[in-house]
Amino acid sequence: MRARTTLSTLFLVCAAAASAAGDSLFFKDGRYYEVPKLIEREKDFEVVYPHGSVIVAKELVQDFFCAEGGGSVEARTPEEAEKLALGLVPFEGKWIPKARRDQLVEKQQQERRAQLDEYRKHQEWRDRYQQDTKHFSFEFTVPLDVGRQYMDMFEVYYDTFAKEWKVQQPKGKKLKVCFYNKREDFTRIGNVSENVLGYFRFVDPIELNFFYERQDERLTLDVLFHELNHYLFFLHTKDNWQLEPWIEEGMAEYYGASQWDPTTKQMSLGHQQEGRLVILMDEMDGGENQDLEGLLRDSVFQDGIKYAWAWSLCHKLMENAKTRPKFKAYVDKLARGTAEREANPRNPNFMWVKRDFAIDQFKKTLGVQDLDAYEKEWYDYIRSMKVESARGYHAAAMFCKRWDRNVRAGVFFKKAIEGYTTNPSTYLGYGELLIEDDKAKEAIEVLQKGIQLDPMNPHMYRHLGEAYRKLADGDSKDTGKKYQLLAIDMDPYDSTLTWGLDSEVLAELGSGGN
Repeated sequence: MRARTTLSTLFLVCAAAASAAGDSLFFKDGRYYEVPKLIEREKDFEVVYPHGSVIVAKELVQDFFCAEGGGSVEARTPEEAEKLALGLVPFEGKWIPKARRDQLVEKQQQERRAQLDEYRKHQEWRDRYQQDTKHFSFEFTVPLDVGRQYMDMFEVYYDTFAKEWKVQQPKGKKLKVCFYNKREDFTRIGNVSENVLGYFRFVDPIELNFFYERQDERLTLDVLFHELNHYLFFLHTKDNWQLEPWIEEGMAEYYGASQWDPTTKQMSLGHQQEGRLVILMDEMDGGENQDLEGLLRDSVFQDGIKYAWAWSLCHKLMENAKTRPKFKAYVDKLARGTAEREANPRNPNFMWVKRDFAIDQFKKTLGVQDLDAYEKEWYDYIRSMKVESARGYHAAAMFCKRWDRNVRAGVFFKKAIEGYTTNPSTYLGYGELLIEDDKAKEAIEVLQKGIQLDPMNPHMYRHLGEAYRKLADGDSKDTGKKYQLLAIDMDPYDSTLTWGLDSEVLAELGSGGN
């Protein structure tokens, strides 16, 4: 009990020290950090913590505040020495009097502090932004400019879908959209587990909740477009009726791969879900093919692989100019037709058409004479697609890691890195996997590359420290301990950073030693 109290006290002391210092960084991806001490250098910033420093490239930073201001200047050439002797200093590409430089720096610092204070005021969910658009009521804690981009995106997505499917939103019933900037708020207020990134609540009060995954914004968009599609088909489907899982999830994945152009503010459809495609190719290479009729009859999807098969079938049907109108007509029959219905075995409060009728209509509407023959066409279509980016392998690796398929996860992580991924989550996930496999030296190399992409992620340092300590020699164990203590310096409130730490590291935390 005493050790737990000591750790908690230490966390509060560290957090208070960071807040009192006043130095801060505002990243381009929306993250905001208050830090104990910030030193601006020519190409980067040094963030100084009690147990070490973190180096942040300037290209990652949107804005910053440094209490020490402009600092001193040392001459590098005789010409610079002459200017300094005249009382001039460099500022934004020019040499100006030092007093003038100090005035400009002070003005900039005040402006930065005002901008950062505005963002800080809305970090907590109780202080969230609340803004309405034509079809949605948004509540969010992301930076205001980020929120506005997403609000524009939602409206264009809605218009794109509504035009094609003739969807109409009931008057006066805008969808509530909650957009969380902090994982702990999303899991607590949204009442979801750690691995969930978003969900659509389809019973009153209906709403959409999702988490802003800054390290992988494409994943945020995939989840957002997927869940928003559930809402739009919810509007399109009559009363308390439901569509089959392969249509609901397959179409959500189809629209989930949509691309958004923030410049033209247009949406493009029909892109590949490359992570799903990698999984499908792996399944097919192993002879684990999904039979078509089984997919059409499924009443519930119990694993993510079914999502991949459903996406590929919907992609085939939607991307062919001949089958697209027929498939849409088929979906309309199931969503709004007059066929006899039965209770959905997943949820008796909802109704859907009987399985035999649905399959019969699939064949009639799409002109499919033989399901087995069409199944072979479907497999050929999947094999014709190509994985074109590292992202597909990253997504497949994360899926396999989540389902304890670590051998395949390792293969896909490596392919993602070989494809020059810039996603720090790839390096963190692969580093964790290598540590589990007792490959500490490889893990160190991978995690160090990840830190270059995401230098303020304490979990990178937490696992880097674990990898060093696994090397077992004295110097490496000391290095590992410093990295683990640095991780806790960076985020004193994240209790997961202390999970599994050696007693030696915990003892130093408890004593407050440096």
